[in-house]
Amino acid sequence: MQKTMIGVISLLALISTAAHATAKDRGPWKDLSVEVGDIKIHYLEAGNGDRALVFITGWAMTAEVWKEQLPYFAARGFRVIAFDPRSHGQTTKTELGNTYHQQAADLHAFLQTLKIEHSYLVGWASGITVLLEYISSPETLKPEKIVFVDGSPTALTIEDCPGTLAVQKARSQLLAFQDDRAKAADRYVRSLFKTRQPEYLYKELAENSLKTPMGAAASLYFDLFTGDRRPALARVPVPNLIVTTPENRTIWEQIKSKIPRSGLEVVEGAGDAMFLDKPQAFNQILDAFLGEH
Repeated sequence: MQKTMIGVISLLALISTAAHATAKDRGPWKDLSVEVGDIKIHYLEAGNGDRALVFITGWAMTAEVWKEQLPYFAARGFRVIAFDPRSHGQTTKTELGNTYHQQAADLHAFLQTLKIEHSYLVGWASGITVLLEYISSPETLKPEKIVFVDGSPTALTIEDCPGTLAVQKARSQLLAFQDDRAKAADRYVRSLFKTRQPEYLYKELAENSLKTPMGAAASLYFDLFTGDRRPALARVPVPNLIVTTPENRTIWEQIKSKIPRSGLEVVEGAGDAMFLDKPQAFNQILDAFLGEH
């Protein structure tokens, strides 16, 4: 009887340890999903404040890239949400609808489903494209504030707007993903940083990137690098902030004059994924902007 009790106690201890490890692995947030139209959107949520802070990730990336922001802003009274867009991460993969116009429609439906009427929206890289498509739509739940993180309203260098890529570079990047996607994904995620990161982070980001099917990734890439969303800049309806790198400062300084009520901040010594590269600096900049009235 005593041996049996010891065995039961040991088993319970193991279960408790395993449960604790699983919870720790998930991080200080809830891992959730919700039916939105024709897809199920996977999202992470932390905090339960009255103010909803929604993070939109970039091309072939997932909600986990915002892991340094979720607990930080939850502790500051926000309901913080980061989600996987259509065909990304754990969200439903679809053969059709892989455009940024559709992602903007998904964002609108997602906010409605979660009953979020007053939000602060943060878009990184192609997430900026989603935001510009979103505010251009007649069906928009007007946000309180908007934050554009790096990226550009047009990726290609065209006319009078300096983009981030020339045609040949965009072409070579896409072909590299077609030739050896795992290798290209690893190279891509490493290029997002200026400071050396742990190998597990590179691996995590690259593996999450591969969750977007190549067909969907190529479709979104084509939409991103052939679209020009500059006309939407003048229609940004709320105070907004541009957070960028020193390399892209010139691009955004030229664009900023076209956006009403816009500010600009530069995160020194950071790569495109500045929220992971220099999370403290990024969080403080964002915190200051969100606290302004």
